Amino acid sequence: MNIDKEVFELWKEVSPESAYGSGLKEFAGCVWVPSHQNVRKALARIAFLKKHADPVAFKWLRSLERGLVFEEPQHAPSGVMGVFFEHLVMNAKEKDYLALAVQCLNVLAVQEHLWEKAWPIEMQIYSAQECSGGIALLETVKKLCKKNEAKEALTALQNRLKIWKEKTSDVKLKKGDFSEVFPLLKKKSKGLGRKSVYPNLLRDWYDYPESGEDIERLALGWIDEELQSFKASVNKLSKRYKCKASVEEINRALEVNQRIPLKKLVKTTQDLRKVLQRLADKEWVKITPKYDVRLIETPDYLVAFLPTAAMQPFGSLSSPFCISFITTDKSASPSTFLPGVMQTLIHEEYGHCVNFMNSYRCFSHPLRVTEILDSSLSTPITEGISFFRELESLRTLRRIAQDPNDDVERNVVKQVEKFCEFADFVDGLEFEVMQWRMVRFLRAVCDSRVNRERQSYPAFIEWAHKKTGLSKKLVFDQTFHFLERPGYAPCYSIFGQRLRDLQAKAMKKGVSQVEFNTFVASSGFAARTVFESKLRKEFRL
Repeated sequence: MNIDKEVFELWKEVSPESAYGSGLKEFAGCVWVPSHQNVRKALARIAFLKKHADPVAFKWLRSLERGLVFEEPQHAPSGVMGVFFEHLVMNAKEKDYLALAVQCLNVLAVQEHLWEKAWPIEMQIYSAQECSGGIALLETVKKLCKKNEAKEALTALQNRLKIWKEKTSDVKLKKGDFSEVFPLLKKKSKGLGRKSVYPNLLRDWYDYPESGEDIERLALGWIDEELQSFKASVNKLSKRYKCKASVEEINRALEVNQRIPLKKLVKTTQDLRKVLQRLADKEWVKITPKYDVRLIETPDYLVAFLPTAAMQPFGSLSSPFCISFITTDKSASPSTFLPGVMQTLIHEEYGHCVNFMNSYRCFSHPLRVTEILDSSLSTPITEGISFFRELESLRTLRRIAQDPNDDVERNVVKQVEKFCEFADFVDGLEFEVMQWRMVRFLRAVCDSRVNRERQSYPAFIEWAHKKTGLSKKLVFDQTFHFLERPGYAPCYSIFGQRLRDLQAKAMKKGVSQVEFNTFVASSGFAARTVFESKLRKEFRL
């Protein structure tokens, strides 16, 4: 049996929307309907293939299996929104939207058993928000359609989402922000009901070798390790800009002193890319010569879903490319100061985009199809790489501030100094990177404690505010929606910090930073334990 071929065929069957995004155009307008019969058939096939699978295929199958059996009310409307979003970005045809609408009506219909359960307040909020988002996105799709048949089908799907919202949520939200949601949670939050399943989600979806307890312990240690340096950065900038020593005030000061006008945001990002790509290739990670990243201004119809910036890979199985979105709509949350733009660019492009493009192109070594197929297993790998890349870039830019070595580095300085002194920029970037590190450590603690029911979510907010000095609103904004996907939030810091340790060990053996990072970024997305074993073998760690 060719296990990779069998897994590939199963993947196309149960994830046709992923197959379409991966460049298999014959799957345009296709959605898998998770009826009882279809799920039972898929689970039986998974059980059979697992008996014949090696660790790479086995853990991929296990992640798929967990996704099929774990159900919460927000998943169905989220899936509807996701498939239409994918087709919008890919400029699908009207007939595809019609086909999607008809099939998504069936997707929702076969999961109506979820209406029968009284869901925790958090799930009610997530379900309501996913339904509202889906309804809004479908309105955008309708405007692109000309024929009544497609418009009527899309309207029917919108109406079904409205019913889904009514059946799964008693919550009536107007803005859905901190001021509205947090008081509601303080009154009604009683736990997420995931305590028993959480260990399985960690193991199966993301292949964590760490337990929930391990995640909390590690994240608390990292907070303690970096908190004083973070506070020192805040205090340093508060003195420079003569403002209160709070994260919010520092962000406002950077908005004023290192501002990029909205009308210049896309052009400035493009200019930064030109000089940063050469620096990245020299200092951090070798980049495939077939690198294809297309930076565009976020279209109006996607602004609500991409308020700041994002990237998305496409065509992994045909002609790989990534789209990098830059939002400039002032009604959203565009990043308009230089450290924020730089940190986002480094994370999204020289973390994620290089990771996907190097892997899809098998840049440094051959990969199996099971190592590049879309799955939840890719999340800790690529988020960990991007998280660590921020720290690596800060080290490089600090050094350049002292004495740029060559034209590559001097060109970076020249580009930055169109807006401010390079040393001031590096201090701002240090604050930005450390702020996001603290936030991601808090996300890991939140995910572990709340899902294990060691602490309610409102109690976590109070604790995090006292522990770090970050405002309750900031902590809420950076953690609440991550709870929608249990196990996702720790992916940044847990594997990012693991990479830091493995890289340090490899460099002690004489391996260069670029050599280590290039192998990591080009190794695809096997399960974490398999991925780490591959790294240890390659560098004799």
